[in-house]
Amino acid sequence: MQVALIGVLAALVFPADGSSLDAVFIALTPTGPSPAVMTIPAGMYPVWSNNDTVTHTVVFANGSCSIQVAPGAIGQCINGYGGGYGGDYAYTVDNTFQASIVTVAADRCVSLSARHHTIRRGATIRLYGRLQDYDLSPPGPGTEQPIIVLARHNRADPFRRIAVRTAKLHPTPKSHVHPWGELIWQLRVRPRARTTYIAEANSQPQGGQVWQQAQSKPFEVRVRHQKPKRGK
Repeated sequence: MQVALIGVLAALVFPADGSSLDAVFIALTPTGPSPAVMTIPAGMYPVWSNNDTVTHTVVFANGSCSIQVAPGAIGQCINGYGGGYGGDYAYTVDNTFQASIVTVAADRCVSLSARHHTIRRGATIRLYGRLQDYDLSPPGPGTEQPIIVLARHNRADPFRRIAVRTAKLHPTPKSHVHPWGELIWQLRVRPRARTTYIAEANSQPQGGQVWQQAQSKPFEVRVRHQKPKRGK
């Protein structure tokens, strides 16, 4: 029985499409679903647990999912309910109780750094950073994403795009925080004067929004001018 239960939970937490999704549970009771309105980040997956003594039917208004959950059982929308993207997804229980799943953009962050803040004039410096989407957001862990790099020379000027790089999965030492490695991006630049850089992650999958927009902290690179050598 324990092995069977583990198999069921594994199927719930990791659907067949391979996305790294996590389950949240909604109780089906004699007085309706609890909670009636569930707010979850994109990438979380609703599962209904029937705590009643009769079978309940869950039907989404958009026609994407209709399931029956027997007493003491759990049920899920195997093919999804349209909630992989941000939005309000209404459904009914037993064609009587009104409820909804509110999906909001998931957290995401991007960093920008370099080995030094100061370089010689004419030298190059490697900017690099990490993109973290917390492994819950579709379309799954390790998804390559474009990173926009912007720069400006003084505070009076606006930041301007100078390059677009791709954050790619890098086989860093695995951990429970980064079980699939980390998404790493890098860019070599040759600033001629003091320059401040930032990185942005604004891309979304086709079909809708799943991540929040992310921006790194500014990183300033100073250019050291060589003094002319004194004559003998």
